[in-house]
Amino acid sequence: MIDIRINIMNRLLEAREKKDCVYLYPHVGADGDALGSSLALLLVLKKLHIPSRLLLDEPVSPKLGFLPHLDAPEVFAEGRIVEFETEQKIALAVDCADSERTGRRQVIFDSAEVKMALDHHVSSGESGGLRYIDAHAAAAAEIIADLIADFEQHLNMTLMDRSIATLLMAALISDTGRFVYSNTTSRSFRTAAWLMEYEPDIRMITYQLFDLNSQTRLRLTGRIFTDTEFCCDGRLAIALVDQNLLSEYGATEHDLEGIVSQLRNVEGVEVSFVLRQHTNGDIKVNIRSSDGFNASEFARSYGGGGHPKAAGMTLKSQNLQQTAQQLKQAALRFLP
Repeated sequence: MIDIRINIMNRLLEAREKKDCVYLYPHVGADGDALGSSLALLLVLKKLHIPSRLLLDEPVSPKLGFLPHLDAPEVFAEGRIVEFETEQKIALAVDCADSERTGRRQVIFDSAEVKMALDHHVSSGESGGLRYIDAHAAAAAEIIADLIADFEQHLNMTLMDRSIATLLMAALISDTGRFVYSNTTSRSFRTAAWLMEYEPDIRMITYQLFDLNSQTRLRLTGRIFTDTEFCCDGRLAIALVDQNLLSEYGATEHDLEGIVSQLRNVEGVEVSFVLRQHTNGDIKVNIRSSDGFNASEFARSYGGGGHPKAAGMTLKSQNLQQTAQQLKQAALRFLP
């Protein structure tokens, strides 16, 4: 499978000679791994004088505002579709592999002459062609780090620096939960050891990702915890968040980050759901689970995906209460 990664490297180097512009696409709602990994790759491509742009579906989450070089990504705009499609020659998905995960940018991604993917999600399918899917990687950051090492060895030059190491360390810490999630492997620590040679501020990164809080988030979290329903003999925790609740506390969906994991950590809980309703009526479902519940398989049955213990999906124009009841019944079939 390494051959596929090498093929991607060679095609990117070929883009330098042809002046082909590479567009990077982290998944919609880019989290620490998606944004950190794609931004790190963008900086590497710029160092190699490969024409490249990083296109986001929405502004960066305030929680990730500490990352370096946040002036580099661009946010999709409907009025610039022709510009994007005309310039783009290569579309490279990072931390996702299917164009459906690119949101509003899908029309641009699908128009590319060459499509690539670098991902670690089981639900992304098989590797092949210019799709590199490594389900053994704890984070996309591990894949991007390997690709950077490929470039360095092939070109006999150093590309890694403190900014890139900071981005990849933030991505790695984000998806491994400070190296305590079950996806953490010896490879994760080997990658982290290499990054630490460039002195990223790991204390600052961890604080920003996991410890920093706001009064709004604190109060909203307390309300959600109070209203959370525990069912199936306490094995399932389910929390509902509608627009009225967010408005009551002056909160945004970014203030919900991490809540689903905290619910999963309650004694006896094997799977937790957080259902959040968007302004258009769609319902986004975040899932966290223990060993006995395959979150990825459950999400795939609804058109979503992710990891065995962390997954999600979006349900179109559903009633929040009815959806919660449906998911509870469906979850019973997945609980051992």
